[in-house]
Amino acid sequence: MAEASGLQLVAPEQRDPMVTTTYGTGELLRAALDEGARRIIIGIGGSATVDGGAGLAAALGYRLLRQDGTPIAPGGGGLDELDRIDAAEADPRLQDADIRIASDVENPLTGPTGSAAVFGPQKGATPAMVAVLDENLDRFSQIVARDLGRDVRDVPGAGAAGGLGAGLLAFTRAAMHRG
Repeated sequence: MAEASGLQLVAPEQRDPMVTTTYGTGELLRAALDEGARRIIIGIGGSATVDGGAGLAAALGYRLLRQDGTPIAPGGGGLDELDRIDAAEADPRLQDADIRIASDVENPLTGPTGSAAVFGPQKGATPAMVAVLDENLDRFSQIVARDLGRDVRDVPGAGAAGGLGAGLLAFTRAAMHRG
């Protein structure tokens, strides 16, 4: 994950979790599926993102849409525009893949110990950005629960890698593992 969406890829003065995205991580997952992998372990951590895995979802064929039916802007800042998630074009191979999330983080997605509050500042988030990102991730989790039937908000580890833990749980059949 860090090789595609990692903090080390962005110069400190350019870090902005309002716009950074996990899209590259989704591309790597799709490439692994293209190569025939059906058991995949994704180590998550060290991300430059706080998008809840929205970029990953887009790379895997999910459509994260505004009320007018157009795609939301990338990054954690774009989550405030999210109205619905369309899974009609999601990669069907995700249903058969055994995806395991390796994480040493137990933080939930939102709240005072959530992704934005704890990890946002190291990714360049100001206190004002942290508040917006946390609110956006909460909104995101509500729409994931409504549209995908998966409640990821308070799952231990959901806040890892800018909420990528939550995104993998929401958009794939992944299971969380310590590691």
